[in-house]
Amino acid sequence: MEEIMFKLLERQPNWTLKQLVHETNQLEQFMKDMLKLLCIYNNKGAHQGTYELKPEYKRSEDKIDS
Repeated sequence: MEEIMFKLLERQPNWTLKQLVHETNQLEQFMKDMLKLLCIYNNKGAHQGTYELKPEYKRSEDKIDS
């Protein structure tokens, strides 16, 4: 499931919970648990109400791509 999440977040950096539940066909509570591990929630700004990958995972992916 982590692989799927990384691919989705690579394709689009910001997602709402509803979008992720729809894309993955997973239960909302399961997605919330995954998001706690992998993402940060944006409370303010242009991407308010969306989740994005934690910075430590972004750096890891950049190293893999290089």
